[in-house]
Amino acid sequence: MRDLSFINALPPAQRAALLNGPAMKAPTGVLSNFEHPPNGNDIGIAVVIFSGIFCSFIVSLRLYSRVLYHKEVVVEDGIILLALGALGAYLFCVCKIMIHPGIFVHLWDIRVRDLPRSLYYLNVGSIVYGNVIMLLKIAILLEWKRIFVPLRLKNGFWWTCNITLVVNVLFYVACTIVEIFGCNPRRKSWEPTVPGTCLNIATVNIVAASINFVSDLIILFLPQKIIWNLQMTNGRKLAIGALFAMGVLACIAAGFRLHSSTRFATSTDVLYSATDMGLWCLAEMVCGFIVICFTALPKLVKHSTWMQKLISTFKSSKSDSTDRPNLSWRDRLSAPTRRRNPPSDGSLFRDTDTETDVAYSLPITNVSVRSEFSVKTEPFDPKKPMTGDPYLKGIR
Repeated sequence: MRDLSFINALPPAQRAALLNGPAMKAPTGVLSNFEHPPNGNDIGIAVVIFSGIFCSFIVSLRLYSRVLYHKEVVVEDGIILLALGALGAYLFCVCKIMIHPGIFVHLWDIRVRDLPRSLYYLNVGSIVYGNVIMLLKIAILLEWKRIFVPLRLKNGFWWTCNITLVVNVLFYVACTIVEIFGCNPRRKSWEPTVPGTCLNIATVNIVAASINFVSDLIILFLPQKIIWNLQMTNGRKLAIGALFAMGVLACIAAGFRLHSSTRFATSTDVLYSATDMGLWCLAEMVCGFIVICFTALPKLVKHSTWMQKLISTFKSSKSDSTDRPNLSWRDRLSAPTRRRNPPSDGSLFRDTDTETDVAYSLPITNVSVRSEFSVKTEPFDPKKPMTGDPYLKGIR
């Protein structure tokens, strides 16, 4: 955001006019709309609701699995809960921006005096994002060590995990310090009219996004070498490798976040560009929760009765749909007609060797049994007592 501290040196009337004017000159033929600016709040509401519910759900599944089936609660579970709480703070910042002025709103639809509120929650959200990603990566790397180095052997994998963990912690702590103290005084981070100086936050974002993308790739490929060296079938290796390759989703989100950071650095419409970057940050955080939570779910799927019932129900419904005969549209139209028309010879069933039709359904009639092998149908008369088999006499 460009420096607007020169406004303070203007005469009061001129200063008031600028503060009540648009934060950016509108394109030719476009009028500023301060009261009801066009926005993307519909997308924002859907993304916020889905992210909050989905992350809470998979974290709950992980904790449920750890307590009931792993019989162990580890330090990673506490870190994940901290990350989930921080995600809630990030979603709160997004909601505050959606309330006013909205997400994907252009600067020419915002007054200069209304900018500090939006920029404040952008700054807070950026700080929270870095801490969520840091906590998730700490939990992932600790989990990787717990799974692949169970005897605490200090092999190459152990050293790689620890070095990556330390580098990530130092990096995100440094980013947090820069986000908090990047401007002097601090208020200038969200009030561009305050005199002071700031670091080039756009360049900091590009560097941070690049390092973040590289660390995501390292975490993605870190367990794959060990998995493919295990003594098991290739199919099982592929299944386990796919489970630990969920990080590819985070890498994709981090790549888009890096792209949006470069656009943010060159854009003068900073609030609109920051919204795009913020949503990709949210996507990366959601993917991080998927990576750390899904590794604890296979035991839940294997041993949970309700999960087995759910899977068996899904499989049975799928098999029922695939086992149905593929009838042509002529057969489907004529089949109900054949079922409604009984055979002309008075028999109940047709010979399946000569005809492809199925058994006819009985009409609603009074049924009397004459013998073990014969069944006669008569029109139903409610006043007439039923005869035949004594077991049928009480049925009306």
